[in-house]
Amino acid sequence: MDIKDIRYFMECYETRSINKAAKDLFITPQGLGKILDKLEQEMQIQLFERTKQGLVPTEAGVFFYEKSLKLLAETQELEQGLETIRKKNDIFNVGYSCGLIRLLPMNKIEQFQQAIGATKLSLEESSNPDIKAKLINGQFDVALVIGRVAATGFIEKEIDSKSMCAVVYKGHQLFKRDSLKIADLKNEQLISLNEKYQSYTNLLNSCEREGFYPDVRIKTMEAAMIYEFVREGHGIGIDVDIHNRESISKDIRLIPIEDGISWNVYVAYSKENTKEKHLRYFLDTIIS
Repeated sequence: MDIKDIRYFMECYETRSINKAAKDLFITPQGLGKILDKLEQEMQIQLFERTKQGLVPTEAGVFFYEKSLKLLAETQELEQGLETIRKKNDIFNVGYSCGLIRLLPMNKIEQFQQAIGATKLSLEESSNPDIKAKLINGQFDVALVIGRVAATGFIEKEIDSKSMCAVVYKGHQLFKRDSLKIADLKNEQLISLNEKYQSYTNLLNSCEREGFYPDVRIKTMEAAMIYEFVREGHGIGIDVDIHNRESISKDIRLIPIEDGISWNVYVAYSKENTKEKHLRYFLDTIIS
């Protein structure tokens, strides 16, 4: 029994007319009539009474239509599922936490895309918890995250580690310090990246560990704005030591916070990764 023939039957059932159904299906009434005859012969039962007024479903026709609705729904679900798997196999999905785009230089991305040929490369940036959750759920083939993945069955390799720093402007009482403690920030107005960034979460956790909640005056999505706001004297910035210090104004200092939670970056992927060849290219081309 052909699914296409079942769809033709359902069109006849719903229109109660071979002529109307044939018009909607872009076939001839004669051809549609032959399809109905074939179905009835296969099932050895009559599905319609043919009258001058049109088609009248028999008891078997009503039963067959009701079951066909469920059958077509399941068929569509099957087709959609297979299509999703097919597309997934044609795409190499990479996730990365906010702030880690610097670890994916465009020249290496282009080199990697050439290495995987017809497979499409998909990049997605989101908050650290969101990227980890999607990796665990199988939505990424590989991900760059901050901190370990709290799940079994994954391989994690630390690829970078940076300390938390205070961005202090000249004239502030802490400006000449070589290092700071989290407790030194207790009564300071702070400037930080917003909640999408792990550095903000690390700041909160570090302060709560010392028994206080930080006074974050300004939150931003651009690290460069932290330095701009500090330069204007709006407070002390919190950032990770990932910059070329020579590019920072002489009126600003980046001072390490000794007991702040560090910024540890991992590349993570499932032990059962089905795209081992592409994964190896990714690790060799971009991460190495």
